Amino acid sequence: MRILTNTTSPFARIARIALGEKGFDLGRTEVVNPWSDDATLRRLNPAMRVPTLETDEGLPLTDSMLIVAWAERKVPDPPLLGSDPDRIASQAGLAMGVIEAMANIVTGYMQIDPNFAESKVGLKRRRTVTEGFQLIEADVPAYADGTPSLAVITSVVALDYLALRFAKEPWVEALPELEALRAKVADRPAFRSTEPSIPS
Repeated sequence: MRILTNTTSPFARIARIALGEKGFDLGRTEVVNPWSDDATLRRLNPAMRVPTLETDEGLPLTDSMLIVAWAERKVPDPPLLGSDPDRIASQAGLAMGVIEAMANIVTGYMQIDPNFAESKVGLKRRRTVTEGFQLIEADVPAYADGTPSLAVITSVVALDYLALRFAKEPWVEALPELEALRAKVADRPAFRSTEPSIPS
């Protein structure tokens, strides 16, 4: 198994954390640039997106949630949906919506228009981010110790992506409950080894 990733994608980070928490060997992790037409990524995933996981049988899995589902089937214990799968799936879905909106803003201003965030669509995505984080902050996923749920993973990844891409934006609000959750898992190897960074 190998996984193609980059250093900024929150979607790739979710998959890598989930695989790491499940105990998969991530020694064959390859950092690629999805914007550079990387030949290996293109062969496995014509959409040129990360994460892309290639199984030992050579099958590509090309979506973070499909990779999580594959990992859950391969290694059912510990379960990432925990003891309350409906609630955890709901919380994870909310965080994924926030992540998708942030990624849409970043893609918009990188590939379409530097002022995309101020366009009608950009402002709608920003509203999704602020209102989504308000809902997450009001009902932070539970975590005591041990393997974090998918809701914890996605919520922390969302917070870290916000810090990576939007830390200086005046519309970003304080999220103390979510920051406290992040502190609880920050030293777990799967989180620490996947901290996002923008290449220099």
